[in-house]
Amino acid sequence: MMVHYANPSYLASPQTLDPGAIESLVYANTSHGAVLVAAMYAMANNQVGQAPPMPGGCLTEWHVHTNLCFSNTKGVVVGAEHNGLCPAGSSNRVTQPMLHVWLAPVAGGPLTVDASGAQITAAAAQLPAPSPPNPAA
Repeated sequence: MMVHYANPSYLASPQTLDPGAIESLVYANTSHGAVLVAAMYAMANNQVGQAPPMPGGCLTEWHVHTNLCFSNTKGVVVGAEHNGLCPAGSSNRVTQPMLHVWLAPVAGGPLTVDASGAQITAAAAQLPAPSPPNPAA
């Protein structure tokens, strides 16, 4: 339902919360093609253990994922753990802290930690259809 398009050079950069260098764009697939639903900022891989910036105080909800499986050769997410196991050729890694800024009207507001796929798809359907339509992401 959703796809994150990450920019590896921005993910490697120690600069955080730069609107000119967004680490990942999140698209939802809808009946009218892929729709941009969020910007995702992330701490750089070399910033392990550092506290993320909190420009919005307690409204700035950084989070990590502990259940994602990354390809052992490409380093991209290939799925989530199921019964504690990752698909062949992948392994679990805890992500760096990340922050989603939702453009789609998800429940909980623009800084909601993680809306469900169904909530995101429903919110994406409320946004204007891209013209011309995007293909599926």
